[in-house]
Amino acid sequence: MESARTLDPTLEAARLAGFDLDLIDTNLALPVEERWRQHDMALALMLKFERARIKRDTRLPRSA
Repeated sequence: MESARTLDPTLEAARLAGFDLDLIDTNLALPVEERWRQHDMALALMLKFERARIKRDTRLPRSA
């Protein structure tokens, strides 16, 4: 018998579009606090990259 996941056309379309449904399930199985912690870590890294990009860009010669 097929699982409900394979019978749901929306989930099947998402899978075919490249969404990793197993990764989503794995993350949703985590406690909310852990998901927030991981989100905060990813946000901090992204902000660090943004600051580095801005710093790099200020050193580039300006074009006229």
